[in-house]
Amino acid sequence: MPSDIVRAWRSNCRATMTLLDALPAAFLKDQYSPRTRTVAAQFAHIHYVRHRNLEFRGGPAFVGKVRPFEKGAQPKKRELQTALKASAKAMEKLIEHFEEQGKIKSWRGSLAQYLGYHAAHEAHHRGLAIVSVRLSGHKLPKEAIYGLWDLWRKAED
Repeated sequence: MPSDIVRAWRSNCRATMTLLDALPAAFLKDQYSPRTRTVAAQFAHIHYVRHRNLEFRGGPAFVGKVRPFEKGAQPKKRELQTALKASAKAMEKLIEHFEEQGKIKSWRGSLAQYLGYHAAHEAHHRGLAIVSVRLSGHKLPKEAIYGLWDLWRKAED
């Protein structure tokens, strides 16, 4: 059975995927303001930060085949889904490694704080994606809104 830390990481990742999966592909071009990231770029950034942590704190063994998108890329929905699933799984392995080691390379806080940092970061970018969609005049699907909150109450798959 996975630890509570791993289960919390999985819930965070499910929140990210729930939002992305519920958004129509056309919404990925939305922005909350000119010269800001599009919705697609918000998700690409989440993936990028995961990749950087895998690279910096884990090394090649944890990065594996996870690759970031090119700067300025506007990935398609399927590309984002594939990339985020891969980086989520790789980060899970890194978190499990940190649990076993009892320490995190170049991190002063606990594993719970490390997870909290990443969950807060991803929630921030999910929020920016939601604001972008709304300010662009689109209505979010109910699955996107209610699904983000309901998943925290559901048992892990």
